[in-house]
Amino acid sequence: MLINFRADRAGGDCNTGRRHAWLLLGLLLSACASYSAAFHPIEKSLAAREPATALKLLEDQNHSDADLFLYFSNKAMILRMMGEYEQSNEQIEKAKSLIEKFTATSVTEEASSLVINDTTRTYIGTPVEQVMLHTYAALNYLEMGRVDAARVEALQVDLRLKMLMQDDPDSALSHDPFGRYLSGLIYEDLGEWSDAMIAYRKAFKDYQAHSGLYSITVPEQLKNVLILMADKVGLTDERREYEKSFGLSLESLKKERKGTGELIFLFHSGLAPIKIERSVQVLDPASRQLIRISLPYYERHENPIRRARITLAGVKSYTGSTELVEDIGTLEIKTLEANMPVIAARAIARAVAKYNMAKEAGKQNELAGLLVNIADFVTERADTRSWLSLPAEIQSARLNTASGEYAVTVELLDYNNNIVFRQELNNISIKGGRKQFLSFYWTSASANTEH
Repeated sequence: MLINFRADRAGGDCNTGRRHAWLLLGLLLSACASYSAAFHPIEKSLAAREPATALKLLEDQNHSDADLFLYFSNKAMILRMMGEYEQSNEQIEKAKSLIEKFTATSVTEEASSLVINDTTRTYIGTPVEQVMLHTYAALNYLEMGRVDAARVEALQVDLRLKMLMQDDPDSALSHDPFGRYLSGLIYEDLGEWSDAMIAYRKAFKDYQAHSGLYSITVPEQLKNVLILMADKVGLTDERREYEKSFGLSLESLKKERKGTGELIFLFHSGLAPIKIERSVQVLDPASRQLIRISLPYYERHENPIRRARITLAGVKSYTGSTELVEDIGTLEIKTLEANMPVIAARAIARAVAKYNMAKEAGKQNELAGLLVNIADFVTERADTRSWLSLPAEIQSARLNTASGEYAVTVELLDYNNNIVFRQELNNISIKGGRKQFLSFYWTSASANTEH
C-alpha cells in the first residue's frame, strides 16, 4: 500500500497529529505477527519429542473463529502423534464440517477480504490440506484396525479429488497419487481386488503426471503391486505390459512375497513448509502510482533425513527402506504458485481501492488521509495461514513377513547414508492374510515417539 504524504499545510496541529499517527503505526506493526510465528513454540515442542506439551501450548492459544480449521487440524495431528487415534479423528471431523459450511464463501467475508485482507476469510485449508484430512483419518482408522471405516475415508478422498478436478481438470495438482495409493492398500486389505486395481492404476497415472511438475517418481512398491494385482484379477495383457515397462517379472515378485502377512511402514518426515509474507511494489496502470501489496510464499524447513530403514526381528528377520510416496511440502508450494495470479490480482485490486479511499479522505482533511493511509498500510497483510503440523513428506516401506511377533528397529539415514538416529519400537504382531500399519514421526531436530 502506498503511503502518500501531502505537503504540510495544517501547521503545528497537523504535525502533532502526524507524530501520533506514526506512533500508532509503530504500535500496530509491532502487534502484527504471522500465523507461523505463533506456531513456533509448538514446533519446538514437537522437535523435542514432547507432543503433550505441544498440545497444551496449542490449546492455551487464542483461536479466532476464522482459524478454527487450523486449530482442529493441528490438534488432530498432535493427538495422532500421541497415539490418540479416536480423539484425532474427532478433531478431523470438526475440520471437515468447517469445509462443508464455508466452501461457499459468504458475501460478508468476501467483501471484508476485498477491503481489509484475505486473513478475514474463514480458513478452510488448501486443496492439499483438505485431501490430507481424509488421508490421515484413514490412517488413524487403519492403525486402530478399523479397515471398513478407513474405506469410507478412501471414498471421501475420491469425492474430494473429483471436486478438485471440476475446478481445474487439466492440472496435475487436482490429483493426489498417495491418496489413490492408500485407497488401493485399503481395498486390497479388504480383498476387494478389482477396486484395488483401479485405485493402483489411478495412483500410477497420478505419479506420472506429478513427475512432470517436480522430482517424484513412481514408487517401486507400486510397480510391484500393479504386476501382482493385475495377475490376481486376470489382466494378463496389462500385467505383461507392466512387466516390460518396469523391467520386473511376476515370478520373481512371487518368490519375494512368500510371507503370509505384510507390514506397511509409514515414515512422516519433517514438517510442512511455513508461509511467509513478502511485500512488493507494483504499478497500478490506472493511477500510474506505485502500490504496495503483500503476498504469501512458502519457506521450507531444513531436514537432514533422506530415508528410514526398518528392521523386524523374530523367527526371521526382515529389513526394508522407505521411499517417497507423498511430497506434501512441494505440493503446497506448487499449489500456491498456481494460485498466485488470483491472489496477486485480489491484492492489487484491494490496494488500489485503499489508495483511492486515502486519497479522497486526504482531500477533506490531511490528517484523516494520513490516518487512512496508515490503517491501509497496516491492514495489508498476506494470508500466511497453513496446517503447520503436517509432515513435509510421507515415505513408505512394505515388508512381507511370516506371521508372528517382531521386535522393531527404525534407523534414520542422512543423504550420505549415515545413520543419524536409531530407535527400538514396541513389538508388533503380524497376522496372516492382513496388513499391519505402523507410523513413525520425525521433525527437523529429532524424532517423535512411534505409535
